[in-house]
Parts: sequence; structure tokens; C-alpha cells
Amino acid sequence: MTNLIICAIFFYILNLFLKMSFSLHKVPFVQWTYTKGDTSNITPTSQRINASLNNLTESMPIFLALAILSVVLDVDNLMLAQSWLVLRVAYLLGAILNLYQYKMIRPLIWLPSIIVMVLMGCNLYI
Repeated sequence: MTNLIICAIFFYILNLFLKMSFSLHKVPFVQWTYTKGDTSNITPTSQRINASLNNLTESMPIFLALAILSVVLDVDNLMLAQSWLVLRVAYLLGAILNLYQYKMIRPLIWLPSIIVMVLMGCNLYI
């Protein structure tokens, strides 16, 4: 489980850099390096990745708390945690590929990741 927690953290860090990576041809790197840099020319892909990153930022603390509690309390939540990470990767790929322009695709990927966290919490409670 600790390896999966580390993978989830690296996935979060990757998300931080993807936004910049998909816009470097339009926004010079130096603009990303300071607070008042002009990043208004970011690509639509970078905007979607940023939305995905914001969504990940909202659920990551809950996942980390549940995963760390699973390790501390010696509860086997590994399969659920792996499912959460796979769903988050799928969510990012959906944003990159612009799949969320179609109705009901986003909830089909996002909602199961929330359900997985609820199940992780239930396993900790029982």
C-alpha cells in the first residue's frame, strides 16, 4: 500500500507539470516561473488538464488519509486504492482527449472514484 501511496503522489506531481507541458509552445517557460507571469495563452488542452488537476486536488487529501489509515490500522484496501488510481488516470486521459464534451462521460469516470473512497472508508469502519 505504501508503494501505491507514493505512486499517487507522483501522479499528482505529474499533473502539476502536464498543464505547463501542453502549453510551452504558446507560453514561454519563463512566464511559468513567477507569480505574475502571463499564462493567458495556454491551450485548451492545458485548461482541461488544469480542471482535472483541480478535481484531483479536491479528492487527493481524502484518498491519502484513507490510504494512510489503511496502513496504520492494517486494513486491506489495496485493491480499492488501485482502482481509485486507475480511475484518476482515466479521468486525466479523458480531459486530455476532450471526452468530457460528451454528456455523461465525466460522471461515468468521476463517480466511481468517489464510490471507491467511500468503500475504503467503510472498510476502515468495519
